[in-house]
Amino acid sequence: MRLQYGMRLRAAILCFLVAGNCVAAESGEAIYRDKCAMCHDAGTDKAPRIGDPEDWKARFAKGRDGLLRSAIKGVPGTAMAPKGGFFQLPDAEVAQAVDYMLERAGFNSEDAATARGVREALERAHIFGVRVECTDGAVVLTGVGEDPEAVRAAVAAARAVPGVREVENRVSPAAVFQ
Repeated sequence: MRLQYGMRLRAAILCFLVAGNCVAAESGEAIYRDKCAMCHDAGTDKAPRIGDPEDWKARFAKGRDGLLRSAIKGVPGTAMAPKGGFFQLPDAEVAQAVDYMLERAGFNSEDAATARGVREALERAHIFGVRVECTDGAVVLTGVGEDPEAVRAAVAAARAVPGVREVENRVSPAAVFQ
C-alpha cells in the first residue's frame, strides 16, 4: 500500500513539474505582437512595416528562407539584431513570426522562386546588375546592360525560366549613358 501511494505521489509530482514547464506554443501573430511589433508596426529605423508590401518588395527577392536567416542571425549594419534581440526565442518561433509578417505583407513564394530563377539565369548568362521583380509570373527587369546584345540576352534568359508569363524590359544599354 505504501509503495503504491509513493509511486502515485511521484507520478503526480512528475506530471506537475512537466506541466509547469510546458508553455503552449504561441501563434505567429502572438509572437509578432510580443516581440516584433515594436519596430515593424511603425517602421522604426527602416524596419519593413508589417502591412506595407512596398516596404517588403526588395526583401521578397531573398525568399522566405533568406528572410528567416536574416531574422535569426540579424542583419549587420542595421537595427535588426539576431532574433530581434530576443536571443532566447527558439528558431521555430522566429519562423512563425516571419511567416505571419510575410503573409500580412502579401508575400508570394512562387513569385520569389521565379525571381530567384531569373536572377540565376542572368548570372549563368554573365549578366549582372539587373534587378528582378516578379508579380504573378510577370517579371520586370531594371538596370543597365553592357550593350544592346546583353539587354536582349537578359530578356531571353528571363523568358526561358519556368513560371515566367511575361517580361517587361527596363534595362538600358550602357552606351545610352556615354
